[in-house]
Amino acid sequence: MTGLDAEASAERPARTQITVSGATVLKGILLALGIYLAIVAAEVLLTIGLAVVFALGLDPVVNKLTARGWGRGKSALLVFAAIFVAVSVLVIWVATPIWNEVQGLAANLPEYVQDLEDEPVFDEIGSNTDLMEKAEGVAQDIAAAIPKAASALLGITGDLVGSVFSVVTLAFLTLFLLIGLPDLKRAAAALMAPSAAERVDRLYGEVTNAIFSSLVGNLVISVIAGSVVGVTAVLVDAPFPIVLAVIVGLLDLIPQVGSMIAAIIVVSITLAATGAVAAVILLVVILVYQQIENYVIQPLVYGQAVDLSGFATIAVVMAGGAVLGVLGAILAVPVAASVKLIVRDLTADRRERMAALRAQPAD
Repeated sequence: MTGLDAEASAERPARTQITVSGATVLKGILLALGIYLAIVAAEVLLTIGLAVVFALGLDPVVNKLTARGWGRGKSALLVFAAIFVAVSVLVIWVATPIWNEVQGLAANLPEYVQDLEDEPVFDEIGSNTDLMEKAEGVAQDIAAAIPKAASALLGITGDLVGSVFSVVTLAFLTLFLLIGLPDLKRAAAALMAPSAAERVDRLYGEVTNAIFSSLVGNLVISVIAGSVVGVTAVLVDAPFPIVLAVIVGLLDLIPQVGSMIAAIIVVSITLAATGAVAAVILLVVILVYQQIENYVIQPLVYGQAVDLSGFATIAVVMAGGAVLGVLGAILAVPVAASVKLIVRDLTADRRERMAALRAQPAD
């Protein structure tokens, strides 16, 4: 090679050749197709995901019945029948009085906002800003929207056929999955080494207990919260105590955040309708109950099954609410608790190794 050829070769930029195999192209196509199908079938996948969560949550109850000699199918049907009867009785017993009080609350809501303007604190705020005028306009809009929202919630109007179909579909998916869970577990265990199968079975029990404790515990705590506020509302002569109790019970299903929102709503309504004394009493009862709920009732109901920090709870509730609305906020905690259990189990060996390294004396 002459000097000119060597100089030209040195100035020529290096070329990088990227080779993509046919298998890689096929994997990319399959991945893109999977993402596309997930987007198109998002609603179906969501229904299946909800069925999985509910089935795992109900599995401990069914297992207790099967341990007493019941068949798997009979146990699952009995659990579903009990849930159906409980929901039916609740709807029949509560729907009519709630509907009457909802209409009364909607009719009186603008008047309550006007009464708030006479309170010294709100009077000063209203004189310096237009906040109370805006609040009055918002109240009028809410008053018009409350009956429609309540009607949709109670199934009186709206796409009733579609809603019933969705609920029935979800119920049957959950039932069939609940009946078939042992077969799925056995099929999965057959593909694993005995040690891995034992580990997965133990982790499965922890996850189902966490979901069950979270769902049932959340419902029990919400009933207690609504009952406490409802009884207090009756004692202080607050307006529409059943509605106030239902508001607290429903919002308390949303961990951490829901109770604060419910307190603001019920105390404001009581302040406007009954006066400062009743509102303060109700506020004190709510604050005291919240402390009892956080430090006594929740640990007693949940036990160690749902071990999430306050920050983690609020974060997952916000994320779940952003994705699935109120239902996502309610299911966020059991899902997050299950994920935490799985991650903790998968990282157990590494955490033990790191702990052993830290325990070694420094050279």
